[in-house]
Amino acid sequence: MKQIPTTSNAWLITDRGLPQDVLSLTSRPTPSLPPPLPLPRDVPAPEEWVLIRTAFVGLNPGAIFQMTLVPPFLRGSAESTPEMDFSGTVVDVWHPDDDAVQKASPPSAARFKIGDQVAAMLPAGHTVPTGTGALAEYVRVPARYVVKKPEGVNLGDAAGCLLPALTAWELVQAAEAKEGDRVLVNAASGGIGTMVVQMIRKVVGSKGYVVGICSGKNAQLVKSLGANEVIDYTQYKSLPAHLRSLYSSTPFNAVIDTLGHQSLYLSSPSYLVPTGPYVSVGIKPPTFFVPDFLRAVVQMKLNEWWPTSRWLGGVGRRWAAVAMMSPTLEDRQRIVDMLGAGDIKLTRDSVWPFDKTKEAYEKLAGLHARGKILVKVDSTLEDDA
Repeated sequence: MKQIPTTSNAWLITDRGLPQDVLSLTSRPTPSLPPPLPLPRDVPAPEEWVLIRTAFVGLNPGAIFQMTLVPPFLRGSAESTPEMDFSGTVVDVWHPDDDAVQKASPPSAARFKIGDQVAAMLPAGHTVPTGTGALAEYVRVPARYVVKKPEGVNLGDAAGCLLPALTAWELVQAAEAKEGDRVLVNAASGGIGTMVVQMIRKVVGSKGYVVGICSGKNAQLVKSLGANEVIDYTQYKSLPAHLRSLYSSTPFNAVIDTLGHQSLYLSSPSYLVPTGPYVSVGIKPPTFFVPDFLRAVVQMKLNEWWPTSRWLGGVGRRWAAVAMMSPTLEDRQRIVDMLGAGDIKLTRDSVWPFDKTKEAYEKLAGLHARGKILVKVDSTLEDDA
C-alpha cells in the first residue's frame, strides 16, 4: 500500500457563487485518524472511521446549489470541499474498541480493513457542518457512510451510482407502480433518469409500458435501458400539448419527473389517471441562485399543500417530492448490490481529470448530461477503472 503523504490536494469553496468562480485547488495537510474532537453532530459517539484514497467522484447538481446558496458563515468549516459520491481504497482504519490492534488486522467489530475498495455517499448533514467533501485526494469519513465495492464493478461506476440510484429508488417507490402499468419518465437520459428507467422497467414488467422524455440524440440509450417509447422534447414547441394529444385516451398510471418541470405537472390531468401520482425531484429553478431557488421552494410547497381538487383551484393530480438526504447503510448496500448483480448499470456522460473539475461543473450546470459526469481524482487509474 502506498504511503500516506503528509499533504494532499482538495478543491475548496472560497466564497459563495458558481463553481468556476469559487473553487480553488489547494494543498492541505492530509486528514488522519483517529478523527478529531469534538465529533460531528451526525456521528456524536465514537465509532469506526476510515481514511480513503479517492479514485473517482460523481458530480451532482446539488453541489452547485451548495456553492451558490450557502454563505461562508453558515458552513461548519473555513475549508469546505464539495460533493457527496465517491469511490476509492481504504488506507487507514480506526475503531474505538481497539486502538492498539494493528490497522491491517482491525478488531472483529470493524467492517473495513486497509486495502478494501469502497464506495461512499456523504449526506448533506455531514458535508455542510464539517466541510468534508469528496473532491479531495484523501477523505476521512465515518464508516456508516461507506460500503464495499462489489467484485466486478469498476471504481468509476461505484463512484457515480449511489446518490442518483438512491434517489431513483425513492422516486420509483413513491410512484406506486405495479406490473402492467404505464409510466412516463421525464429527463430519462440524465443521471437519475437512466436509473429510474431501469428500475421502473423491472416493476412494470413486460406487460407494462414505459415512455421516456429526452433529446433525440439520447433516444437509443433510453430505449436500451428499458423504455418502450421515447419523446424527443426538442421537436415540440409545447411538450405538454404534445403529450395531451398522444396520451389523453391512454393515460399513464404514474409520472416520474427527474428534473422538475412545473409545466408538465400543471398539464398532467390530460395524460395521468386521476389516482396516479406525479412524483418529482422538486421544481427546476431557472438558475442556481437564491431568488430563483426560493421561488422554486415556494412552488413546491404549494404543489404539496394545495388541494388536488380542481373545483378548489388545485391541479387535480397528487404531487409528491422526493429527495434522498439521509439514506441508511442498508439503502447504500441495496444499491451496490443491485449494481453488482447487474440489475442496474451506470451510464457515463464523461470522465474529467481532477484539475479540470471546474470545466466538469460547467458541463453539469447545463443540465444536459447524458448519464453521470465523473471526476478522476487518482491520475494513475484508467478512465474505465
